[in-house]
Amino acid sequence: MLENSPYVEELQTKGSFSIFGTGAMNSPIYNYPINALENLKLRLKGEKPYWMPFTSDLKMFGPRIVPDNISRHFVFEKNMITDEEAGGPDWFGVQWEYIPVAGGSMVKPGNPKVKDICEWENYITFPDLDALDWETSAKENAEYISGDVPISMTIFTGFYERLISFIDFEDAAVAMIDEDEQEAVHRLFDKLADFYCKLLEKFKKYYNPAEVQFHDDWGAQRSPFFSVATCDEMIIPYLTRVVSKAHELGIVFEMHSCGKIEPLVPLMMKAGVDFWRGQPMNDKEALAKEFGDRFTFGIEPPTLDESASDEEVLAAAKEYFDKYKDLRVVCSYRGSTDTRMRDAIYLLSREYYGK
Repeated sequence: MLENSPYVEELQTKGSFSIFGTGAMNSPIYNYPINALENLKLRLKGEKPYWMPFTSDLKMFGPRIVPDNISRHFVFEKNMITDEEAGGPDWFGVQWEYIPVAGGSMVKPGNPKVKDICEWENYITFPDLDALDWETSAKENAEYISGDVPISMTIFTGFYERLISFIDFEDAAVAMIDEDEQEAVHRLFDKLADFYCKLLEKFKKYYNPAEVQFHDDWGAQRSPFFSVATCDEMIIPYLTRVVSKAHELGIVFEMHSCGKIEPLVPLMMKAGVDFWRGQPMNDKEALAKEFGDRFTFGIEPPTLDESASDEEVLAAAKEYFDKYKDLRVVCSYRGSTDTRMRDAIYLLSREYYGK
């Protein structure tokens, strides 16, 4: 066990930790002097945290009152849903199909809800958020969202993804650059920004989330879907409004955007986004070195086989931590049956930051 390693023995000698834990949040090793949200905010501001923040420090919450959470199989609340219940209509009546083998939902292509983007107002009705019974939802989930662990909520489906859901992918790509269609896209994104800002107000009032993840995929495996100039013109003004609303409400704003989108990172920074995890096909080490003094990245720790020795785990954890300890990096730890990596990074960071 790791408690027998010289490094942990040194920490114990200094009185930092009593025993080596199991990785559970309530283990004696996790001697939190502040809560996870306060620690994360220190990192986001470029200040020294008490420990390297972990994405798993936040608890996912997705109430079923939000139709997108059901259609995307993202209900995390007191009353979970089954695979069979997932899918169906989203906020705007677009039908999604949940694919269990893929672990996600998609809109069936070939029959778009909006037949002409220039006349989208004839096809789309925005929901009345005031008509929903938020109070009952909050009461039903009071126990689920209570406690010391901050909650993270998700907003599907951003701007570009929402456009795709309305008119299919090829037409959405064209609409972003076609001068005859761009004005209609601006009208749509303007209305969506208003909707998302009001949705944030509902989240804050009834659930008080620490963070919101905003889903809007901007790229494929090899490159972004659009140019930097197109993203800057067509999306960033509206994203900036939503980010500003989140910050006005005291909510951390995480951009959840898949694909190889390294060239678009400066635009996230321009919009005021707090942090972005991104997928491993992005060179996040290089991005962190370039922008890590101004922007926060979620970066995955090494993945070792469970048969790895404690010494190998500690060595890998130290290599990871030494690389990112002075940059704005959040450990994008997604959990494992072997929790030694998280434990080791936590110990290393508590000792290094000296708090």
